[in-house]
Amino acid sequence: MEKKLEYSFDDEVANKFCYDMDNDKIEIHFGGYYDTLSSQYIDKPCIWTIENWTDAKSKLSSESAYTDLEKHLGIISMVLSSEINDTNLELTVNTTDNRYIDLLFDNPQLKLK
Repeated sequence: MEKKLEYSFDDEVANKFCYDMDNDKIEIHFGGYYDTLSSQYIDKPCIWTIENWTDAKSKLSSESAYTDLEKHLGIISMVLSSEINDTNLELTVNTTDNRYIDLLFDNPQLKLK
């Protein structure tokens, strides 16, 4: 069952990206975010953390099959779309080298601070 996140980053350029491969943690820093519950833009710096997933995969958006996360992961410049269902988070991102990547995380913990 697909559900919406309580926030989105439409048209927000990431100003910092960190991938900790030893601890299964990604942090993306933004200058603001869109609160989907109140339908308002929140103009304050935030950090979106995706961590402690049980499995993660990636693929170029033009490809059909997912592979290892690290094969396609690059420095994320924008999160273009995000969908969450029962146990999975699916993201389409753009990277600083202008690739469109689909990311799939199983059972991630998500935090916005």
